[in-house]
Amino acid sequence: MKTLLSLKLWLAVCLLAVSTASSAGVIWESTSGDSEFFAPGFLFPSGETFGIFSEGASLASATPLETFTGFKSYASASPFKLALWTTSGWISESGSLALAGDDYLLSFLKPGLLTNNLVLLYGVDIQAAANQNPVSGVPLPASVWFMTSAMLGFLYIGRRKQVV
Repeated sequence: MKTLLSLKLWLAVCLLAVSTASSAGVIWESTSGDSEFFAPGFLFPSGETFGIFSEGASLASATPLETFTGFKSYASASPFKLALWTTSGWISESGSLALAGDDYLLSFLKPGLLTNNLVLLYGVDIQAAANQNPVSGVPLPASVWFMTSAMLGFLYIGRRKQVV
């Protein structure tokens, strides 16, 4: 069980590391007119509730066009937003990762929880809508890369001394 929590935490860190700052609250559109969604759990589909909203809807006050748990096939030609229902209301995805073609892995982080706070949703035949607000990407400064490599080096040296 501890290994599973470690893997989920590692996956959350990786997703946040590779996702862009503009991926939070993305407006999506179907590439084929019929999109498929799957919320994986451990062995079974997730029991989390997801909502599909119109592109201009405010998650704080709007009612979703459709809600689903587990699997969903959604046919629409208009752009939409995806959200997760939590005890504090609807939240948008915190990151997205393009898998292959028009397949995405979306991650949602539940606020206020220390463990078991990552919820994943696979989206098939979706893409980011063309009418996104442009956000310029800011590259990481070189100092971050140097500090990361130095920290990894210190961890390796410290681990090596313990073995000998």
